[in-house]
Amino acid sequence: MSEKSRDQLSRALTMLLKIAIAAAVLIWLYSQKGEELKRGFGSYDYRYLLPALIPSLISAFAGSERWRALTGIINIPLKRLEAFSLTMQGIFFSLVIPGGSIGGDVVKMAAMSKHVKCGSRTEGIFSIMIDRIVGMFALFLPVLVLLFFNYRTFASLQLPGSQESFAGLTAWWMLTGVCAAGIGGGIAVFFHRQISSIPGIRQILAFLDVKSSGKVNRIFAAADIYARSPGRIFLLVLLSVAAVHLMPVLTFMILLAGAGVEVGFFTLCTAILIGNIAGLIPLFPGGIGARDLVTVGLLTGAGYAPESVGTVQLLATGLMIVFNLTGSFFFIFDRKRPEDNQ
Repeated sequence: MSEKSRDQLSRALTMLLKIAIAAAVLIWLYSQKGEELKRGFGSYDYRYLLPALIPSLISAFAGSERWRALTGIINIPLKRLEAFSLTMQGIFFSLVIPGGSIGGDVVKMAAMSKHVKCGSRTEGIFSIMIDRIVGMFALFLPVLVLLFFNYRTFASLQLPGSQESFAGLTAWWMLTGVCAAGIGGGIAVFFHRQISSIPGIRQILAFLDVKSSGKVNRIFAAADIYARSPGRIFLLVLLSVAAVHLMPVLTFMILLAGAGVEVGFFTLCTAILIGNIAGLIPLFPGGIGARDLVTVGLLTGAGYAPESVGTVQLLATGLMIVFNLTGSFFFIFDRKRPEDNQ
């Protein structure tokens, strides 16, 4: 077997393993509360499904506009339709290839190379990384705030054989650490000049710059431009909080209305946003499984009926899969070719 065939087989097996893990989590969730979930699905008002898709469309469009604004800062022209198409392609591939959202970004980078001039491709690809950092700020910062105001939700978590507060404290500190580390790592990108001046790191970066034919310095130059635009970056973070990361909360609220259930807004934000952080774990395709487990666990721990939140979470996952799959149409009809931009 050739190395290429082995690599393809390895990727296929990895994807199958992730699908199996996600399916196992969903099956486990259903098996724990099977009868309650049957009643939940039986009494659900399915007229709420179509309106619940609208926030996903808003989120995808806002995400594409955020990225288009970031490419504009470094003078890379990207049409609105191009940005939306590439964003939808990334969303699609985050579901169907290993690596989750990271895998989707890799495909998005490859697709973008067909839409920009050769001399701008390095900066264009770097803009996707900055877009991910801005999105990370917009997710982690609200979660840090919510963690301080919703500790009781975590205090209610309990592992078998443990004291009630142990699981909650452990989860609270782990999430706080993850968010703080992510924000710190993102900020470090904008202060790369100070970091690169450290002895040893400077030599490594110089070596990498030579090996990459100057791409490292080009990336640093683009990072400098972003660092000189803190106001625009901050506005894009605010946009992302409102129009990207709060949209899944709105979807859940609409779906809860179909179940005749009301959940406190801040409790719901906490559960959904932390569930989305769990969904970043590349062990699950598109975050499916991890997101469901964490969201349902937090809402159940907050005292809400498991049959209601479990039903709504499974419906939300189903809608997410349907919406992500629509990204395949943008991939199929993206006829742009590299030679078009030579």
